[in-house]
Amino acid sequence: MTHDSLSRLGRLRSLVSSHAAGALVAQSWQAAASFGLQVVAAHLLGARGLGELSLCLGVIILTTAVTSGFVGDALTVLDRHDHGVRAGLQWWAAVLALVGPVVAGLALWSLGVLEPAEAGWFAAAAALFQVEEVGRRVLMATLRFWRLVVVDSVALVVVMAALVVVSLVSTIALGTFFLAIAAGQLAGLVVAVALAPAAERRLVSLRHAHIREVASFGAWRGAQVSVNPAVFTAMRVLVVAVASSAALGQVEAARIYVAPALLAIQGIGSYLLASYARDRSLPLRALVSRASRSSLVLAGGALAFGVLLWAAVPLVGPWVTGDSFTIPAITVLGWAVYAAATATLQPFVSLAAARGRQRAALGVRLTDAFVSLTTLGLLLAIGLPFEATPFVLAVGPFVGGLITRSIVLAPMLREQPTPQVASSTSTTASDPLAGSRLVSAPLGSAHLGEAVHHAR
Repeated sequence: MTHDSLSRLGRLRSLVSSHAAGALVAQSWQAAASFGLQVVAAHLLGARGLGELSLCLGVIILTTAVTSGFVGDALTVLDRHDHGVRAGLQWWAAVLALVGPVVAGLALWSLGVLEPAEAGWFAAAAALFQVEEVGRRVLMATLRFWRLVVVDSVALVVVMAALVVVSLVSTIALGTFFLAIAAGQLAGLVVAVALAPAAERRLVSLRHAHIREVASFGAWRGAQVSVNPAVFTAMRVLVVAVASSAALGQVEAARIYVAPALLAIQGIGSYLLASYARDRSLPLRALVSRASRSSLVLAGGALAFGVLLWAAVPLVGPWVTGDSFTIPAITVLGWAVYAAATATLQPFVSLAAARGRQRAALGVRLTDAFVSLTTLGLLLAIGLPFEATPFVLAVGPFVGGLITRSIVLAPMLREQPTPQVASSTSTTASDPLAGSRLVSAPLGSAHLGEAVHHAR
């Protein structure tokens, strides 16, 4: 083998083993697991049942997003090895995992969406979903993205096994899926704890917990990352109100079909947040350039992948939904456009959050949510076909990306006109997190931009 061949092989191995590749594979595999579960639901429950399940799962994702942003992002950026911070993280994880699922379950039961037993299984599944997500975020924070593949694989196997066992003794119904999800998330949590570094598995006393310090960062992040699932929940309500549950089932089937592209962007976003937190000493201008490159690569990849999925709808669509209903091809293309629009926003919002601009980042997300939902509501009211829903939702993230770059990051760049490396212990008025207990140990060496460079 020639020297050049060995060099190329070495670069390929470096790319495959990089943190960015791990993040991409982990989120893609999680998408595949979710895809498989919802394909089963589409076959067994039909379009109407899939629409109802998607609404309930959307609520679970919404409550989990709050915990993931509040606790998960806080443990990524703050010093989780400090006793007070760690105690505060534990306290908030327990409170959010209890309150959110119980309130959501009671609300769905009181509205007649779920029966009492279904609401109970829903609350259990939602609680375990949130705790398991905290375990996943610990692995993300330590850049052990490849271990997430093992966690999600175990969870998927247990979910499918639970569905098979229940199908042998009774009929599969909506509550059956909540039971299976609860079992899968419990198994995933056990594996996540086992695969986490020993230093990350220890629990501490809640005495002297820094509850306010964790909340000062986590509350803004929890609110920010919950915007997207809140938009999806509102979208589902609008489609059901204007069209029907069956129409929502078709829109959701198209979204499930494109889910790998959507979740891959979220996975890279989690990696970027950890890398930005690690590289706080680098000049902001260098990080903005990295975010720009990441945005272009992610958006282009999402569009290319979406076009391939759109072309394959006639072949793959019937396998996804069975004979009960079909996936609208135009809606598949719309979700690809939405994924690309999200990619223009995600890297910049992650950078703003890592630099302590949580309030500004939240303002951006609220603005893009308002734009998306207002436009969607108006267009649906005047007769827009429900199949065009994702195209309208894409308007908001694209606008949010422009706002983040021009209003949030541009002033920060003007405050740092020279590309000098700042001291890791310095504080500035533009960085309210400076001086907090921040992650100081390096978490890895591979950046997304470096991985993309090697891929080329």
